[in-house]
Amino acid sequence: MSGHVFVVSEWLPKENCEEELWDFFKGLMALTKKSEKGCIRAHATRQISHPGSPGKSKYKIVLLQEYVDIGAFDKHCQADYVKSAFKKYIEDEETSLVKEWTCRLFSEE
Repeated sequence: MSGHVFVVSEWLPKENCEEELWDFFKGLMALTKKSEKGCIRAHATRQISHPGSPGKSKYKIVLLQEYVDIGAFDKHCQADYVKSAFKKYIEDEETSLVKEWTCRLFSEE
């Protein structure tokens, strides 16, 4: 078993903000993968329809990330570019693109 940490964060954009949030997260995931040694995977995804998977989520964008351990995830959360993006796109009412979000961590242990 690995000490890897798997992150699933789900994002519901504010009205008329989905494309801007999508573009932002694609760039953020690319920067995360490039900049952080402890990041194994970082993907921005959107749900697709399929008859074998009839469920539907209210969240429009899902980020899927994998880190070598919890410490690498903690470093990600403390990275200046992540903290400043979080403030601008999530916390600041004037510039926020996000209506609602959630984040969950998983391990194989």
